Amino acid sequence: MEDVQETTTTTPSANGYSVIAEIDPPKGANLDSFITSARQIRGMVHSIRVTDSEHAIMRMSPLAPCLALKENKIDPVMVINGRDRNKISFQADLLGAASLGITDILLKEGHDPAVGDQPVVGTSGDLNLMTMFKCLAALNDGSDLAGEPLEGKTDFRYGVSLDLTDDATENRRLADSFDEMADMGVSSVSLGPTYDLNILETFLPAAERTGLKLYTSIIYLKSVAMIRYLNNLPGTPAIPQEFLKKMMTYPVKKDGGMQLAADLFSDLKEIGDGTVLLAIGWGDRLAEFLKMIDQ
Repeated sequence: MEDVQETTTTTPSANGYSVIAEIDPPKGANLDSFITSARQIRGMVHSIRVTDSEHAIMRMSPLAPCLALKENKIDPVMVINGRDRNKISFQADLLGAASLGITDILLKEGHDPAVGDQPVVGTSGDLNLMTMFKCLAALNDGSDLAGEPLEGKTDFRYGVSLDLTDDATENRRLADSFDEMADMGVSSVSLGPTYDLNILETFLPAAERTGLKLYTSIIYLKSVAMIRYLNNLPGTPAIPQEFLKKMMTYPVKKDGGMQLAADLFSDLKEIGDGTVLLAIGWGDRLAEFLKMIDQ
């Protein structure tokens, strides 16, 4: 998915390893801050992903920000989740994106609204990942999910984002699903954040076997309290104690978090095809971090 002509952001590195940045749309109707953030890192990353109400926090639909990026000569990757849509609205949003020249898609199931800013909201319950894959494949073949012909087929490149867990059996199940994903036309898999390299190694044989591009991701740790909070979340991969101990030695924790992320990035460059810098937490420090890792 990410291995597309991103000529308006930057040229891929010599070794083919990609650095991808996520940016959240605004929680409001003004795109100025979004565009400013994108311009600050243009030329420093290989692609920019626009999130879709990530962590169940209501924000502007990614469609308008993606169009704004194109108008600023930045090719976007549009994230689209199944949580908020049924099969009809999902197909409709994709056709709208295709008509605007937005052809790079990242699929996500979406976080439970209970963890977001509007916890009483329900989910559609109509879409799972396999249904979304079938939909993209059908639209690219020139028909909708009901088999009705389209007035112009789509040409999407699509990948999928998978959340990791602290359950080794579940992670192996996710890795085993790579074969079916490849058969459904998926071109890449982005793994959720973890500072535990042992978890990531579970997925390497499956990526090599199927030819799917594999992207790891980094979440910016800003404090000791944040690490302890994440380590207490049920089902979430624990951050190894070595990172907690290192964070405790830094007098300025936010600077320490930057160094921990840089150290992790150095290790991740030996794993997979690229790294995603997740939108949460970076704020105005994203450009600073990219310079720190020589992007």
